[in-house]
Amino acid sequence: MKYFVTILLSMAVCTVQAQKAFITRNAKITFVAPKDDDVKATNNEVTSRLTDNGQLMFSLLIKSFRFEYAEMQEHFNNKYLESNKFPRADFKGLVLNIKDVNFTKNGKYKATVKGSLTMHGVTKELNTIGTIEVTNGKPTAVASFIIVLKDFNIDAASVTDKASITVTAQYQ
Repeated sequence: MKYFVTILLSMAVCTVQAQKAFITRNAKITFVAPKDDDVKATNNEVTSRLTDNGQLMFSLLIKSFRFEYAEMQEHFNNKYLESNKFPRADFKGLVLNIKDVNFTKNGKYKATVKGSLTMHGVTKELNTIGTIEVTNGKPTAVASFIIVLKDFNIDAASVTDKASITVTAQYQ
């Protein structure tokens, strides 16, 4: 019996792997309307978590986007994104090729990301290619992609029908 318990404990210890998580509360998301470069905003208060097994998440308050002009910010929050009704946007996904990233070696690694983006009450699948750059054991993730606003039930056709998004997360 003692031998059986030892084997079970050994198996449990061998199958439990420590997962390392990298976190930031200051990731940056910028968007630009491809038709009009004046329509742009940045949010520097994005929370993100990346684990060494590839789990990736981003969470942000819509009202934290900052525009150059107050009127644009007001229209964005009240008319288009309805930030009182839909205050958050979230992404949950995976870096599919995380095994290609060596978190102990400085370098720049291609990252293939797949997940779900929830915004304005709608969840859509999102796939993109980005990079993870490791410097002294700390990763920085960068990705750019385009979203079609009507896919998220956002009617901003008078301004733009798409948004070019850039995400930068420097993890600790």
